[in-house]
Amino acid sequence: MDNATDNYPSSSVLRALQQLLEIKFPSQSFTYKLLPATKKGENYIGIVYRVAVKVNNKTGPCQWSLILKIPPRSPNRRKQFFVRPCFLRESLAYEEFLPMVKGFQNSKGISKEHSFHEYAECFQCLTDEFDEAIFLEDLGLQDFSLFDRFDELRFEHVATVMRAYAKLHAVSFAIKDQDYSGGLEKFRKIQDIFEQRKGDPNLNYYFEGLKRSAVACMKAEDVMPKKVLIRFFERPFFDIFLDLIDGNKCEPYAVVCHGDCWNNNIMFKFEDAKLISLCLLDWQLLRYSSPLTDLMYFLFTCTSKEFRGLYYNDVLNVYYAELVLHINRLGSNPSKLFSREIFEKELHRIGAVGLIFAMIVLPIITIKGDDVPNLEELSEQVEKGKSRDLKESGLLSEANVATYGKRMRDVVIDCINFGYIK
Repeated sequence: MDNATDNYPSSSVLRALQQLLEIKFPSQSFTYKLLPATKKGENYIGIVYRVAVKVNNKTGPCQWSLILKIPPRSPNRRKQFFVRPCFLRESLAYEEFLPMVKGFQNSKGISKEHSFHEYAECFQCLTDEFDEAIFLEDLGLQDFSLFDRFDELRFEHVATVMRAYAKLHAVSFAIKDQDYSGGLEKFRKIQDIFEQRKGDPNLNYYFEGLKRSAVACMKAEDVMPKKVLIRFFERPFFDIFLDLIDGNKCEPYAVVCHGDCWNNNIMFKFEDAKLISLCLLDWQLLRYSSPLTDLMYFLFTCTSKEFRGLYYNDVLNVYYAELVLHINRLGSNPSKLFSREIFEKELHRIGAVGLIFAMIVLPIITIKGDDVPNLEELSEQVEKGKSRDLKESGLLSEANVATYGKRMRDVVIDCINFGYIK
Protein backbone atom coordinates (compact mmCIF):
# COMPACT_ATOMS: atom_id res chain seq x y z
CA MET A 1 0.00 0.00 0.00
CA ASP A 2 1.10 3.56 -0.62
CA ASN A 3 0.87 4.79 2.95
CA ALA A 4 -0.05 2.41 5.73
CA THR A 5 -1.33 5.11 8.07
CA ASP A 6 -3.50 6.96 5.58
CA ASN A 7 -4.87 3.72 4.19
CA TYR A 8 -5.85 2.07 7.48
CA PRO A 9 -9.42 2.43 8.80
CA SER A 10 -9.93 5.26 11.28
CA SER A 11 -11.00 4.63 14.86
CA SER A 12 -14.57 5.64 13.94
CA VAL A 13 -14.68 3.08 11.14
CA LEU A 14 -13.26 0.38 13.41
CA ARG A 15 -15.89 1.16 16.07
CA ALA A 16 -18.62 0.82 13.45
CA LEU A 17 -17.11 -2.48 12.32
CA GLN A 18 -17.06 -3.77 15.90
CA GLN A 19 -20.71 -2.79 16.40
CA LEU A 20 -21.73 -4.40 13.12
CA LEU A 21 -20.05 -7.66 14.11
CA GLU A 22 -21.64 -7.59 17.57
CA ILE A 23 -25.05 -7.34 15.91
CA LYS A 24 -24.17 -10.10 13.46
CA PHE A 25 -22.86 -12.41 16.19
CA PRO A 26 -24.73 -11.60 19.42
CA SER A 27 -23.59 -13.40 22.57
CA GLN A 28 -20.64 -14.91 20.72
CA SER A 29 -16.99 -14.06 20.98
CA PHE A 30 -15.12 -13.26 17.81
CA THR A 31 -11.85 -11.90 16.54
CA TYR A 32 -11.07 -10.38 13.17
CA LYS A 33 -8.19 -9.27 11.04
CA LEU A 34 -8.01 -6.98 8.02
CA LEU A 35 -6.50 -8.33 4.82
CA PRO A 36 -6.00 -6.56 1.47
CA ALA A 37 -8.91 -7.55 -0.79
CA THR A 38 -7.61 -6.21 -4.07
CA LYS A 39 -4.33 -6.28 -5.95
CA LYS A 40 -2.43 -3.25 -7.13
CA GLY A 41 -4.16 -1.74 -10.15
CA GLU A 42 -7.60 -3.16 -9.34
CA ASN A 43 -8.93 -0.16 -7.43
CA TYR A 44 -8.06 3.53 -7.72
CA ILE A 45 -10.58 5.50 -5.66
CA GLY A 46 -11.09 3.26 -2.64
CA ILE A 47 -8.99 1.00 -0.44
CA VAL A 48 -10.60 -2.40 -0.04
CA TYR A 49 -10.13 -4.80 2.86
CA ARG A 50 -11.48 -8.25 3.50
CA VAL A 51 -12.44 -8.51 7.16
CA ALA A 52 -11.74 -12.13 8.10
CA VAL A 53 -13.83 -12.99 11.16
CA LYS A 54 -13.30 -15.98 13.43
CA VAL A 55 -16.37 -16.72 15.55
CA ASN A 56 -16.31 -18.97 18.59
CA ASN A 57 -19.65 -20.64 19.24
CA LYS A 58 -20.88 -23.72 21.07
CA THR A 59 -20.16 -26.04 18.15
CA GLY A 60 -16.65 -24.68 17.70
CA PRO A 61 -15.00 -21.89 15.71
CA CYS A 62 -16.37 -20.83 12.30
CA GLN A 63 -15.19 -18.40 9.67
CA TRP A 64 -17.00 -15.48 8.05
CA SER A 65 -15.93 -12.39 6.17
CA LEU A 66 -17.14 -9.09 4.78
CA ILE A 67 -15.70 -6.37 2.59
CA LEU A 68 -14.72 -2.98 3.99
CA LYS A 69 -14.22 -0.18 1.52
CA ILE A 70 -12.66 3.07 2.74
CA PRO A 71 -11.17 6.14 1.07
CA PRO A 72 -7.55 7.22 1.48
CA ARG A 73 -7.10 10.09 3.92
CA SER A 74 -4.24 11.69 2.00
CA PRO A 75 -5.49 15.20 1.05
CA ASN A 76 -3.87 15.18 -2.39
CA ARG A 77 -5.20 11.76 -3.30
CA ARG A 78 -8.67 12.64 -2.02
CA LYS A 79 -8.66 15.79 -4.12
CA GLN A 80 -7.20 14.41 -7.35
CA PHE A 81 -9.27 11.22 -7.35
CA PHE A 82 -12.39 13.11 -6.21
CA VAL A 83 -12.73 10.64 -3.39
CA ARG A 84 -15.41 12.15 -1.14
CA PRO A 85 -17.96 12.87 -3.90
CA CYS A 86 -17.45 9.35 -5.23
CA PHE A 87 -18.03 7.78 -1.81
CA LEU A 88 -21.13 9.90 -1.25
CA ARG A 89 -22.41 8.82 -4.67
CA GLU A 90 -21.86 5.14 -3.87
CA SER A 91 -23.55 5.55 -0.48
CA LEU A 92 -26.52 7.09 -2.28
CA ALA A 93 -26.65 4.01 -4.52
CA TYR A 94 -26.61 1.54 -1.64
CA GLU A 95 -28.80 3.46 0.78
CA GLU A 96 -31.43 4.90 -1.56
CA PHE A 97 -31.35 3.84 -5.19
CA LEU A 98 -30.84 0.08 -4.91
CA PRO A 99 -33.38 -0.25 -2.05
CA MET A 100 -35.85 1.62 -4.29
CA VAL A 101 -35.11 -0.81 -7.11
CA LYS A 102 -35.66 -3.77 -4.80
CA GLY A 103 -38.85 -2.33 -3.30
CA PHE A 104 -40.36 -1.55 -6.70
CA GLN A 105 -39.66 -5.01 -8.08
CA ASN A 106 -41.04 -6.61 -4.90
CA SER A 107 -44.20 -4.53 -5.24
CA LYS A 108 -44.66 -6.11 -8.68
CA GLY A 109 -44.16 -9.62 -7.37
CA ILE A 110 -41.01 -10.14 -9.43
CA SER A 111 -39.03 -13.19 -8.33
CA LYS A 112 -35.33 -12.78 -7.59
CA GLU A 113 -34.51 -14.90 -10.63
CA HIS A 114 -36.21 -12.41 -12.95
CA SER A 115 -35.35 -9.21 -11.05
CA PHE A 116 -32.37 -6.91 -11.21
CA HIS A 117 -30.46 -8.23 -8.20
CA GLU A 118 -26.89 -8.19 -9.51
CA TYR A 119 -25.31 -6.15 -6.74
CA ALA A 120 -23.75 -6.84 -3.36
CA GLU A 121 -25.71 -6.51 -0.12
CA CYS A 122 -24.64 -3.41 1.80
CA PHE A 123 -24.61 -3.66 5.59
CA GLN A 124 -23.82 -0.02 6.37
CA CYS A 125 -22.45 3.22 4.92
CA LEU A 126 -20.55 5.90 6.86
CA THR A 127 -20.42 9.35 5.29
CA ASP A 128 -18.60 11.60 7.78
CA GLU A 129 -15.68 13.33 6.08
CA PHE A 130 -12.40 11.38 6.40
CA ASP A 131 -14.35 8.54 8.03
CA GLU A 132 -16.28 7.38 4.98
CA ALA A 133 -16.75 3.62 4.74
CA ILE A 134 -18.94 1.04 3.06
CA PHE A 135 -19.47 -2.42 4.54
CA LEU A 136 -20.47 -5.03 1.95
CA GLU A 137 -21.08 -8.75 1.73
CA ASP A 138 -18.05 -10.72 0.62
CA LEU A 139 -19.05 -12.10 -2.77
CA GLY A 140 -16.09 -14.44 -2.61
CA LEU A 141 -18.06 -16.52 -0.12
CA GLN A 142 -20.51 -17.21 -2.95
CA ASP A 143 -17.71 -18.08 -5.40
CA PHE A 144 -17.90 -14.83 -7.39
CA SER A 145 -14.59 -13.75 -8.88
CA LEU A 146 -13.12 -11.12 -11.18
CA PHE A 147 -12.38 -12.05 -14.77
CA ASP A 148 -8.78 -11.38 -15.76
CA ARG A 149 -8.98 -8.16 -17.76
CA PHE A 150 -6.10 -9.32 -19.95
CA ASP A 151 -8.12 -12.30 -21.17
CA GLU A 152 -10.68 -12.08 -23.96
CA LEU A 153 -14.28 -11.89 -22.78
CA ARG A 154 -16.48 -14.53 -24.39
CA PHE A 155 -19.95 -14.00 -25.80
CA GLU A 156 -21.58 -15.49 -22.68
CA HIS A 157 -19.81 -12.95 -20.47
CA VAL A 158 -20.87 -9.98 -22.54
CA ALA A 159 -24.43 -11.22 -23.08
CA THR A 160 -24.84 -11.73 -19.33
CA VAL A 161 -23.57 -8.20 -18.68
CA MET A 162 -26.00 -6.84 -21.28
CA ARG A 163 -28.94 -8.59 -19.58
CA ALA A 164 -27.98 -7.22 -16.18
CA TYR A 165 -27.76 -3.66 -17.48
CA ALA A 166 -31.02 -4.12 -19.37
CA LYS A 167 -32.85 -5.07 -16.16
CA LEU A 168 -31.24 -2.19 -14.26
CA HIS A 169 -32.30 0.33 -16.90
CA ALA A 170 -35.75 -1.21 -17.28
CA VAL A 171 -36.46 -0.62 -13.59
CA SER A 172 -35.58 3.06 -13.99
CA PHE A 173 -37.83 3.40 -17.01
CA ALA A 174 -40.75 1.79 -15.17
CA ILE A 175 -40.19 3.75 -11.94
CA LYS A 176 -40.30 6.98 -13.95
CA ASP A 177 -43.34 5.86 -15.92
CA GLN A 178 -45.31 4.87 -12.82
CA ASP A 179 -43.91 7.60 -10.56
CA TYR A 180 -43.08 5.02 -7.93
CA SER A 181 -41.99 6.58 -4.62
CA GLY A 182 -41.61 9.98 -6.22
CA GLY A 183 -39.91 8.65 -9.33
CA LEU A 184 -36.30 9.44 -10.12
CA GLU A 185 -36.45 13.17 -9.46
CA LYS A 186 -33.77 13.09 -6.75
CA PHE A 187 -31.39 11.20 -8.99
CA ARG A 188 -32.15 13.42 -11.97
CA LYS A 189 -30.87 16.38 -9.98
CA ILE A 190 -27.51 14.90 -9.01
CA GLN A 191 -24.61 16.53 -10.78
CA ASP A 192 -22.39 14.14 -12.69
CA ILE A 193 -18.97 13.58 -11.14
CA PHE A 194 -17.31 14.79 -14.35
CA GLU A 195 -19.52 17.88 -14.42
CA GLN A 196 -18.31 18.69 -10.91
CA ARG A 197 -14.70 18.52 -12.10
CA LYS A 198 -14.88 20.49 -15.34
CA GLY A 199 -13.37 23.60 -13.72
CA ASP A 200 -10.19 21.79 -12.63
CA PRO A 201 -7.39 23.18 -14.85
CA ASN A 202 -5.03 20.25 -14.25
CA LEU A 203 -7.72 17.75 -15.19
CA ASN A 204 -8.52 19.77 -18.30
CA TYR A 205 -4.85 19.65 -19.31
CA TYR A 206 -4.81 15.91 -18.72
CA PHE A 207 -7.97 15.27 -20.75
CA GLU A 208 -6.72 17.41 -23.63
CA GLY A 209 -3.63 15.22 -23.51
CA LEU A 210 -5.88 12.17 -23.92
CA LYS A 211 -7.06 13.62 -27.22
CA ARG A 212 -3.47 13.95 -28.43
CA SER A 213 -2.71 10.39 -27.32
CA ALA A 214 -5.70 9.06 -29.25
CA VAL A 215 -4.66 10.88 -32.42
CA ALA A 216 -1.10 9.56 -32.01
CA CYS A 217 -2.45 5.99 -32.10
CA MET A 218 -3.56 6.35 -35.71
CA LYS A 219 -1.34 4.82 -38.40
CA ALA A 220 0.11 6.56 -41.44
CA GLU A 221 -2.50 4.92 -43.69
CA ASP A 222 -5.36 6.21 -41.51
CA VAL A 223 -5.56 9.49 -43.40
CA MET A 224 -9.34 9.89 -43.44
CA PRO A 225 -9.99 8.37 -39.98
CA LYS A 226 -7.40 10.71 -38.49
CA LYS A 227 -9.08 13.71 -40.14
CA VAL A 228 -12.46 12.60 -38.79
CA LEU A 229 -11.00 12.17 -35.31
CA ILE A 230 -9.29 15.57 -35.30
CA ARG A 231 -12.52 17.20 -36.45
CA PHE A 232 -14.41 15.42 -33.66
CA PHE A 233 -11.87 16.77 -31.17
CA GLU A 234 -12.21 20.42 -32.23
CA ARG A 235 -14.17 21.34 -29.10
CA PRO A 236 -12.71 21.11 -25.57
CA PHE A 237 -12.81 17.62 -24.07
CA PHE A 238 -15.31 18.47 -21.35
CA ASP A 239 -17.69 20.12 -23.83
CA ILE A 240 -17.72 16.97 -25.96
CA PHE A 241 -18.05 14.59 -23.04
CA LEU A 242 -20.66 16.42 -21.01
CA ASP A 243 -22.88 16.95 -24.05
CA LEU A 244 -22.96 13.18 -24.50
CA ILE A 245 -23.71 12.20 -20.89
CA ASP A 246 -25.99 15.10 -19.87
CA GLY A 247 -29.13 13.49 -18.49
CA ASN A 248 -31.32 16.47 -19.31
CA LYS A 249 -30.30 16.26 -22.96
CA CYS A 250 -31.13 12.55 -22.93
CA GLU A 251 -34.69 13.03 -21.71
CA PRO A 252 -37.19 11.46 -21.82
CA TYR A 253 -34.88 8.47 -22.23
CA ALA A 254 -32.55 9.03 -19.28
CA VAL A 255 -32.23 6.48 -16.47
CA VAL A 256 -30.05 5.87 -13.43
CA CYS A 257 -26.89 4.23 -14.76
CA HIS A 258 -24.23 2.17 -13.04
CA GLY A 259 -21.66 4.54 -14.47
CA ASP A 260 -18.35 2.65 -14.16
CA CYS A 261 -18.69 -0.32 -16.48
CA TRP A 262 -15.30 -1.98 -16.80
CA ASN A 263 -13.90 -5.44 -16.06
CA ASN A 264 -12.78 -4.85 -12.48
CA ASN A 265 -16.25 -3.70 -11.46
CA ILE A 266 -17.95 -6.93 -12.51
CA MET A 267 -17.65 -10.28 -10.71
CA PHE A 268 -18.78 -13.50 -12.35
CA LYS A 269 -19.99 -16.76 -10.85
CA PHE A 270 -19.57 -20.12 -12.56
CA GLU A 271 -21.07 -23.51 -11.79
CA ASP A 272 -19.64 -26.58 -13.53
CA ALA A 273 -17.78 -24.22 -15.89
CA LYS A 274 -21.05 -22.51 -16.87
CA LEU A 275 -21.56 -18.81 -16.20
CA ILE A 276 -24.66 -18.48 -14.03
CA SER A 277 -24.54 -15.00 -12.53
CA LEU A 278 -22.67 -11.73 -12.06
CA CYS A 279 -22.53 -8.81 -9.67
CA LEU A 280 -21.89 -5.15 -10.47
CA LEU A 281 -19.45 -3.43 -8.12
CA ASP A 282 -18.42 0.17 -7.47
CA TRP A 283 -21.38 2.50 -7.86
CA GLN A 284 -19.18 5.55 -7.30
CA LEU A 285 -19.90 7.06 -10.72
CA LEU A 286 -23.66 6.48 -10.57
CA ARG A 287 -25.16 8.91 -13.07
CA TYR A 288 -28.47 9.99 -14.55
CA SER A 289 -28.01 9.67 -18.29
CA SER A 290 -28.86 7.64 -21.37
CA PRO A 291 -28.78 3.88 -20.71
CA LEU A 292 -26.48 3.68 -23.71
CA THR A 293 -23.69 5.34 -21.72
CA ASP A 294 -23.34 2.11 -19.72
CA LEU A 295 -23.38 -0.04 -22.86
CA MET A 296 -20.89 2.05 -24.83
CA TYR A 297 -18.56 2.27 -21.84
CA PHE A 298 -18.47 -1.50 -21.44
CA LEU A 299 -18.37 -2.50 -25.11
CA PHE A 300 -15.60 -0.10 -26.12
CA THR A 301 -13.36 -0.59 -23.11
CA CYS A 302 -13.81 -4.27 -22.29
CA THR A 303 -14.22 -5.98 -25.66
CA SER A 304 -11.83 -6.22 -28.59
CA LYS A 305 -12.34 -5.09 -32.16
CA GLU A 306 -12.45 -8.76 -33.12
CA PHE A 307 -15.28 -9.41 -30.66
CA ARG A 308 -17.22 -6.35 -31.84
CA GLY A 309 -16.76 -7.42 -35.44
CA LEU A 310 -18.39 -10.76 -34.67
CA TYR A 311 -20.99 -9.95 -32.04
CA TYR A 312 -21.64 -6.21 -31.67
CA ASN A 313 -25.17 -6.24 -33.08
CA ASP A 314 -25.91 -9.55 -31.39
CA VAL A 315 -25.13 -8.28 -27.89
CA LEU A 316 -27.12 -5.09 -28.51
CA ASN A 317 -30.05 -7.30 -29.53
CA VAL A 318 -29.61 -9.31 -26.31
CA TYR A 319 -29.73 -6.07 -24.34
CA TYR A 320 -32.83 -4.71 -26.05
CA ALA A 321 -34.74 -7.99 -25.85
CA GLU A 322 -34.12 -8.21 -22.08
CA LEU A 323 -35.02 -4.52 -21.64
CA VAL A 324 -38.39 -5.09 -23.33
CA LEU A 325 -39.00 -8.24 -21.32
CA HIS A 326 -38.30 -6.59 -17.97
CA ILE A 327 -40.25 -3.40 -18.68
CA ASN A 328 -43.21 -5.63 -19.54
CA ARG A 329 -42.74 -7.61 -16.32
CA LEU A 330 -42.89 -4.34 -14.40
CA GLY A 331 -46.18 -3.30 -15.99
CA SER A 332 -45.07 -0.57 -18.40
CA ASN A 333 -45.02 -0.30 -22.18
CA PRO A 334 -41.50 -0.59 -23.65
CA SER A 335 -42.60 0.72 -27.06
CA LYS A 336 -43.76 3.90 -25.38
CA LEU A 337 -40.78 4.30 -23.05
CA PHE A 338 -37.87 3.30 -25.31
CA SER A 339 -38.85 1.90 -28.69
CA ARG A 340 -36.33 0.09 -30.86
CA GLU A 341 -36.41 3.01 -33.28
CA ILE A 342 -35.49 5.44 -30.48
CA PHE A 343 -32.86 3.01 -29.22
CA GLU A 344 -31.16 3.07 -32.63
CA LYS A 345 -31.40 6.86 -32.89
CA GLU A 346 -29.91 7.30 -29.42
CA LEU A 347 -27.18 4.83 -30.28
CA HIS A 348 -26.05 7.02 -33.15
CA ARG A 349 -26.59 10.27 -31.23
CA ILE A 350 -24.36 9.40 -28.28
CA GLY A 351 -22.43 6.30 -29.40
CA ALA A 352 -19.28 8.42 -29.50
CA VAL A 353 -19.26 8.36 -25.72
CA GLY A 354 -17.69 4.90 -26.09
CA LEU A 355 -14.63 6.59 -27.58
CA ILE A 356 -14.48 9.08 -24.70
CA PHE A 357 -14.68 6.36 -22.05
CA ALA A 358 -12.04 4.33 -23.91
CA MET A 359 -9.70 7.31 -23.86
CA ILE A 360 -10.06 7.58 -20.09
CA VAL A 361 -10.10 3.88 -19.16
CA LEU A 362 -7.94 1.99 -21.68
CA PRO A 363 -4.67 3.24 -20.14
CA ILE A 364 -5.83 1.73 -16.83
CA ILE A 365 -7.14 -1.49 -18.38
CA THR A 366 -3.94 -2.15 -20.36
CA ILE A 367 -1.44 -1.49 -17.57
CA LYS A 368 -0.25 -4.44 -15.51
CA GLY A 369 -0.68 -4.21 -11.74
CA ASP A 370 3.05 -4.04 -11.04
CA ASP A 371 3.39 -1.12 -13.46
CA VAL A 372 0.63 1.01 -11.93
CA PRO A 373 2.17 4.26 -10.64
CA ASN A 374 2.26 5.04 -6.93
CA LEU A 375 -1.07 6.79 -6.42
CA GLU A 376 0.20 9.11 -3.68
CA GLU A 377 3.07 10.27 -5.87
CA LEU A 378 0.77 10.60 -8.87
CA SER A 379 -1.63 12.75 -6.83
CA GLU A 380 1.22 15.03 -5.78
CA GLN A 381 2.41 15.34 -9.38
CA VAL A 382 -1.08 16.20 -10.60
CA GLU A 383 -1.47 18.77 -7.82
CA LYS A 384 1.73 20.43 -9.05
CA GLY A 385 0.51 20.34 -12.65
CA LYS A 386 3.21 17.87 -13.67
CA SER A 387 1.05 14.99 -14.94
CA ARG A 388 -0.63 16.50 -17.95
CA ASP A 389 -0.65 13.46 -20.21
CA LEU A 390 -0.55 9.68 -20.06
CA LYS A 391 3.24 9.37 -20.10
CA GLU A 392 3.77 11.95 -17.36
CA SER A 393 1.14 10.21 -15.23
CA GLY A 394 2.87 6.85 -15.60
CA LEU A 395 -0.27 5.21 -17.02
CA LEU A 396 1.39 4.82 -20.42
CA SER A 397 4.86 3.33 -20.68
CA GLU A 398 6.86 0.85 -22.71
CA ALA A 399 4.98 -1.90 -20.90
CA ASN A 400 1.54 -1.06 -22.31
CA VAL A 401 2.02 1.49 -25.09
CA ALA A 402 1.62 -1.08 -27.90
CA THR A 403 -1.50 -2.69 -26.40
CA TYR A 404 -3.05 0.69 -25.62
CA GLY A 405 -2.21 2.00 -29.09
CA LYS A 406 -3.84 -0.92 -30.88
CA ARG A 407 -6.98 -0.93 -28.75
CA MET A 408 -7.38 2.84 -28.94
CA ARG A 409 -7.00 2.82 -32.72
CA ASP A 410 -9.49 -0.04 -32.96
CA VAL A 411 -12.06 1.94 -30.97
CA VAL A 412 -11.64 4.98 -33.23
CA ILE A 413 -12.03 2.89 -36.40
CA ASP A 414 -15.12 1.13 -35.03
CA CYS A 415 -16.76 4.38 -33.91
CA ILE A 416 -16.25 5.77 -37.40
CA ASN A 417 -17.51 2.59 -39.10
CA PHE A 418 -20.59 2.49 -36.84
CA GLY A 419 -21.34 6.11 -37.73
CA TYR A 420 -20.83 7.46 -34.19
CA ILE A 421 -18.22 10.04 -35.17
CA LYS A 422 -18.23 11.74 -38.54
